[in-house]
Amino acid sequence: MSALLPVAVLSATLVALFGIVLPLLLLGPVLASRSRPQPQQLLFAVVLLIPTVAVGSVFLSWWAVDWLRRYDVPAPELVGIGLVVAAVVGLMAPLRLPGGTGPFWLKPMLGFLSGVLVPMSLIWSIGAGLHEVAATGIGVLVLAVLVVVFRVVAKPLAEKRQAKQIRTSVRRFQGQLVDVRDWTLTGARGDADRILLTYSGESGGKPLGAALVLKRDMDWVPQAKENEAAVFELAKGLSGQPTEAVLAQKQIGSPATLTMRIPGTTILSIRETVADSLSWVEFISGIELTDADGLLDHQQPVKD
Repeated sequence: MSALLPVAVLSATLVALFGIVLPLLLLGPVLASRSRPQPQQLLFAVVLLIPTVAVGSVFLSWWAVDWLRRYDVPAPELVGIGLVVAAVVGLMAPLRLPGGTGPFWLKPMLGFLSGVLVPMSLIWSIGAGLHEVAATGIGVLVLAVLVVVFRVVAKPLAEKRQAKQIRTSVRRFQGQLVDVRDWTLTGARGDADRILLTYSGESGGKPLGAALVLKRDMDWVPQAKENEAAVFELAKGLSGQPTEAVLAQKQIGSPATLTMRIPGTTILSIRETVADSLSWVEFISGIELTDADGLLDHQQPVKD
């Protein structure tokens, strides 16, 4: 049992470095900028992250083997390397969370437990007289069970967190809200003056997605922009009356955005997630004016 202390310290150190400090150093400046991170920036950060983790794992494995050897741990090389590999796999393993997000502590906790339980299972197995190959198999099995358990536990936690975030954002927004009939609200993020509603739906058997941005803006006026945005009149807007709208598309083949004014102080921007995926007339006909309670009551997954 004396080996538990160095194993726990090594695992916690590795998770702190690779799971918290390193991502903050590489991704922090990108995510902290007010502008939306560009795919090239995120790709560059990931490209730097992978070799840094690889090189750091080698040094941490050397440290782990040296420290474990002082505690007379059986097969310290196998246990030390197994600790580092298990913790890194735990940090990197996808949990397939709804909405792509979950409690922030899930990944560090999985990495820490993997870095503790896998090497301890190796120590106990070798101490029980098993060959190192058999002990390695048990360690891999323990790691696989941990990942499966975390996937099972993480899903309801992520769904609860996502539902709470949607409720909070919807109730915080002070402008006119809308809902999309027969579509599912999958996310909401914003403040009192602006909110982004993410919807998923289906048309012709194909899954579709759309992002609705609601913004309180008294001064917005439909304006055309050469080679990028055109102003036209909808025969029937959300008020039931003809409404001017702006259809913008930065380049042919990219997703388009339709912007119009809702009666009152709010403007609505509808953005496709995939180019040429929406039937604008059909989609707009399914949009209904509502309030926070009406929106949350209609969207069953996010009910109080």
